[in-house]
Amino acid sequence: MLAGGCGGESLHPRAQARPGYEVDTVASLDGDVVTQQLVWGFSVPWDSKPVINTRLESALGGAKMWKAPLHDGRCILPAASFFEPRNVEVPDGTEAKRATRQSYEFLQPDGMPLLIAGVQEAGRVSIVTTQPNAAVAPIHQRMPLVLAFEEAPIWLEGEVADLASLADRSAIPLTGVLERPHRAGLEQLSLF
Repeated sequence: MLAGGCGGESLHPRAQARPGYEVDTVASLDGDVVTQQLVWGFSVPWDSKPVINTRLESALGGAKMWKAPLHDGRCILPAASFFEPRNVEVPDGTEAKRATRQSYEFLQPDGMPLLIAGVQEAGRVSIVTTQPNAAVAPIHQRMPLVLAFEEAPIWLEGEVADLASLADRSAIPLTGVLERPHRAGLEQLSLF
């Protein structure tokens, strides 16, 4: 799959998507699987930055912002990998002691694609997050809700009450690899 860029820009296959970019998604519409490109990030009046992540706990807890997207707008973002930042202290003896960010790429050890749960509304998508599994926890306090292949129909077509069963991601195998330095504010997905 290819991801398109912000403002009509085309991205090369396996390009890194960022908030504001169009990303490919998969959804169920009247029993058929459909694909569509959506802009990553919900616009909100209280912040100039888009809301790029949706806490599963908040959405299931009835947060007003996520009620309609969770009920009517569940989708999946196929991705080769995702990135998470970690703050790291610069060692003493440098010009200025400061925190810098390192980026870790997470992917399935067998190279299979990731199926990341999302919610969409009005042409925009947000990635659903949950508590991290053992691979992600040392790096970040949250992780995308990565679905096993057999869980995709539950996410796309299941009852909202059944979605809490997907919160535990401990059985999802992921490998983390240190990547180049991370630029603040740029969450990334590596899309097909």
